[in-house]
Amino acid sequence: MEAVGKFEFSRKDLIGHGAFAVVFKGRHKEKPEVEVAIKCINKKNLAKSQTLLGKEIKILKELKHDNIVALYDFQVFLL
Repeated sequence: MEAVGKFEFSRKDLIGHGAFAVVFKGRHKEKPEVEVAIKCINKKNLAKSQTLLGKEIKILKELKHDNIVALYDFQVFLL
């Protein structure tokens, strides 16, 4: 398991990947019943994807639909 702040994930639990990032299924360390999606962006792609990530966060905060994962919070960690 790898840790990112209050969350942990395994690279085996891949949800999906795109041109700039990889998304893994993770859990809250203290509340393992709380599942989260963790998006990992490669540092070399960070400059290219920073604007896109900002737009994605803004849109996901506003979207409310049963078939779309809700965005409750986001944090940036440089690893």
